[in-house]
Amino acid sequence: MTTRNRPRKPLFLERQNVTTQRADKRATSVARSVWRALSMLSVFLPQLLVTCALTLIMCVCTLILPKLKQVGIDEGIVARDASRLTQVALTIAAFHIVNVIVGIGQSVLLNWLGQQAIHDLRRRLFSHLQRLSMDFFERRDPGNIISRVINDMDAINELLSSGIMSLLFDLVMLVGISIILFRYNWKLALAVHVILPIMVLLAFIIQRYVHAVFMRCRETIAEVTTSLHETVSGIRVIKSFARERQCAAEFTEKNTRNQDANVDAARLVATVFPILELVNALGTVTIFWYGGLLIVRHEITIGVAVAFVFYMNQWFDPVRRLTEMFSTFQRAVVGIDRVYEILDTEPVIADAKDAVDAPRFQGAVRFNNVGFGYDETSKVLHNINIEANFGETVALVGPTGAGKSTIIKLLTRMYDAQEGSITIDGHDIRRLKSNSLRRQMGIVPQDTFLFTGPIGENIRFGNPRATDEEVRTVARIVNVADFIESLPEGYNTDVHERGIKLSVGQRQLIAFARALLTDPRILILDEATSSVDHFTETRIQEATRALLVDRVSFVIAHRLSTIVNADKILVVDRGRILCEGKHEDLLAHCELYRSLYERRFQESEPTPAGSSVVAGES
Repeated sequence: MTTRNRPRKPLFLERQNVTTQRADKRATSVARSVWRALSMLSVFLPQLLVTCALTLIMCVCTLILPKLKQVGIDEGIVARDASRLTQVALTIAAFHIVNVIVGIGQSVLLNWLGQQAIHDLRRRLFSHLQRLSMDFFERRDPGNIISRVINDMDAINELLSSGIMSLLFDLVMLVGISIILFRYNWKLALAVHVILPIMVLLAFIIQRYVHAVFMRCRETIAEVTTSLHETVSGIRVIKSFARERQCAAEFTEKNTRNQDANVDAARLVATVFPILELVNALGTVTIFWYGGLLIVRHEITIGVAVAFVFYMNQWFDPVRRLTEMFSTFQRAVVGIDRVYEILDTEPVIADAKDAVDAPRFQGAVRFNNVGFGYDETSKVLHNINIEANFGETVALVGPTGAGKSTIIKLLTRMYDAQEGSITIDGHDIRRLKSNSLRRQMGIVPQDTFLFTGPIGENIRFGNPRATDEEVRTVARIVNVADFIESLPEGYNTDVHERGIKLSVGQRQLIAFARALLTDPRILILDEATSSVDHFTETRIQEATRALLVDRVSFVIAHRLSTIVNADKILVVDRGRILCEGKHEDLLAHCELYRSLYERRFQESEPTPAGSSVVAGES
C-alpha cells in the first residue's frame, strides 16, 4: 500500500497521541527537575540525613498522640481512673514538648540547607553567565536573565527550604496513619479510604492545569522585570522624548498580564481547598455514622472512634498540604527548568582543550580570508584580510552596519571566525586561552559602562594590582585628573551604575584611563572619543601618542582628528574591505571614502593643516 492510499488515523487518535506525548514530556521534565533539586541538597548529605532523622522523629511523635488520646479515653475517662488519665495526659504533654523542640531544630536546619543550596546554585548560575558567549546576551533581554536569578530562585528556595521535608513528613504520615487505621479496624479504615481515589483524581486534574498556569506567571513576571529594567536604564531618553505616559501604559499592560496570570493561579488554588475540606468533612461524617454503628455493635470502643477522628484529621492534613505544596512544587519545577535552561547552555566560544596561555604579544595582527555571520542565513563579513604590524595604528571607517564592530568582536574573540583565521604573532587566537588573550587588549567602547563604586576602582578594573600613583598617572595622561581631583572625595567618589552622574565625555575619559592602565599590547578604540570636545580630544591624542608606540591600535573612527595620523585606513562596506591606504590616497582613489568625507566631515570638522580624513558609524 502506498503512502498516498494508506488510511489516516482517526483525528481523535492523533490528538490522543499528541496529548500523550506532551504528558510524557512534562513527566520527564518534572522528574528531571526533582532529581536536580535533590542533587542541590546532596552536597550537604550529613545535614540532610540529620534533617530526615528529625523529620521522622516528628512523624513518630505525631502518630503516637491519637493513640495516647484513645488510651486516655478508654482507660481513664470511660474506666473512671483519674490516675491513669493523669499519667496519659502528662505523657501527651511530654510528646508535644519533644515534637516542638525537634520541630524547631528541623526547621532551622532545613532553612539553612535551603539557603546554602540556593547560595551555591546562584553562584553557579552567576559563574556560568560569566562563561557564556556574547551571542547569549545579545539574544536575550537583561530583565529576563535577572528574573531567573532572582524570582525563579525564590520559587526554588521555597521548595528546598520546606517543600522536600514536608513531602517526606506527609508521605510517612499518610502511610503510617493508613497502617494504624487498618490495625484498629479494617472495616472502618476501608470505608474511610474509599475517599482516597477522589483525592487522587483531584490531584490528576489539577496537575494538568497548574504547570501551564505557573509557567505563565514566571514568563509574565520576567516581562515586567525586563520592562522595569529598560525604563530605569533608559529614563533619560524617555524623558527627553516625553514618552512617560506611553511607557507607563506599556508597563501597565505587562503588569496586568502578570496580574491576570497570578489571579488565574490563585483562583485555581482557591477552588481546590474548599473541595478538599468537603472531602475531609465526608470522611468525618463516615466515621461518625459508620463508627457509631460499630460502637453500638461493640466492635470498637469510643476511644478508638475518637482516635479515628484524630487520625482522619491528621490524614487529611498531609493531603491538604500536599495539594498546597503542589502549587509550590510547580512553581519550583518551572523555576528549575528556567534556571537550568541557562546552566545547560554551553558557551559558543570556549577555550580548546589544548589551548595555551598567550605569550606577551609584539602585536603583529593578521586576518586571513576571514568570513563570519551571526546566523546561518546571512554573512556579515566576506574574505577579510588585514595586516597590522608592530607599532601601527589601523583605522576602520565606513557606513553604518558595514561590519567594523564585527571585525573588532572577532579580534577580541567575542565570536569566532567561521572562515579563515586570525593570528597574533603567528598564533591562531582560537588556540589561545581567551582570558590571556583579552588581558593584553585595552578596549574603549563608544557606550562606556562604569560600575557602581569609586572612580579609582573603575579605572583600576582591568588591572586590580595597580597602585594609586599609577591610577593618578593614567588619569593625568587622558586629561581627567583635574576633574576627578576637584570632586569632594577625589578618586574615592562613588559613581552609580553606568556613571549616570557623569557627562558622556567624562565617562569616556575614565574608560580611556581604564584601558591604558592595563598597558595593552593591542589598543582598541571603538569611537571612543566621539563625545569628547575637540580640545580634550586633542590633548588626549597628544598625551597618548607615545603610548601607541610598541603596540597595535585599532580605531573605529567617528571624527577626522581620531584617525588623521593612522598608519593605515581600511574602508569597510557590506562586510568587505573596499579600499586600503592613507587618507590622501583614499580621497583620490576610493569613491566611498571620498563620499563619506564630503557628506560627514568637510563642513563639520576642523581639519588640521595639510590633513583630512573620513570615518563612519560602527
